Amino acid sequence: MVGCGVLSKKIGNSVETLYSSEKEFIEDGNAGYFNDWRDAPEGKYAKTDDDQICRILKRGRFKDGKEYVRTMLGSYRIGKNVMMGGKPPKNIYSFAKNKFCSEQRHDREKPNTKEIIFAKYVANGMQPDEAYMRAFPTNNTQYAKKMSNALFKTRRIKTLISEETKKMLGKVGIDEEYLLHNAKYIIDNGDGRDSDKLRAIEMLMKIAGMFPNEKKTESLTVFQGFTKDQLKQLDNSDVKMIAHAEKDIAQ
Repeated sequence: MVGCGVLSKKIGNSVETLYSSEKEFIEDGNAGYFNDWRDAPEGKYAKTDDDQICRILKRGRFKDGKEYVRTMLGSYRIGKNVMMGGKPPKNIYSFAKNKFCSEQRHDREKPNTKEIIFAKYVANGMQPDEAYMRAFPTNNTQYAKKMSNALFKTRRIKTLISEETKKMLGKVGIDEEYLLHNAKYIIDNGDGRDSDKLRAIEMLMKIAGMFPNEKKTESLTVFQGFTKDQLKQLDNSDVKMIAHAEKDIAQ
């Protein structure tokens, strides 16, 4: 009879079992396991560093030739200083253990090469899904839309697009001083539209820190060509604005 120390979980098309001890393993009708998970071949049971027993679901190699294993307890690089044990993680395919791939993608701070290319394309006016398909190896438009929208929610991509846009506008002489000067001109222009003046005033009030619930900021982001949802992800300001300056200012 299986004891209370046995934990089962469906992985793929099969149900895998984690045994808390050798006794539980044997009582479940099993016989034979490897004492060191580092030596166990794919498909065989092995003992973990905290004396649990689980199956080696996959044994593979990285591009540098170093080996790794995947088990019910997650994925581990093979090394004498690497310890396997604990509870099953959310994502067994991740070496980060307790985060799903989507969580890792969202929380990662440093952009990779493909993300930098993606940001450059978007900053230059390319539609995000097209930019994604050019920067990443996929021809699936639905997947590209989904993944590009996910990237738009990350801080590192927002920062990259803002920086790339700032560089692009700088090349044609548009900087914070230029935008502020023209915002003032719109406000002072007696023949201007009230709606334009209100937007310009709102922008200057934000920069001046006159909205107590908002950070005092200066930014530079071009919104032309973005969808409404993507614009809201990049900035909470009026989505009709073509250019808006914003970057954090020390108080």
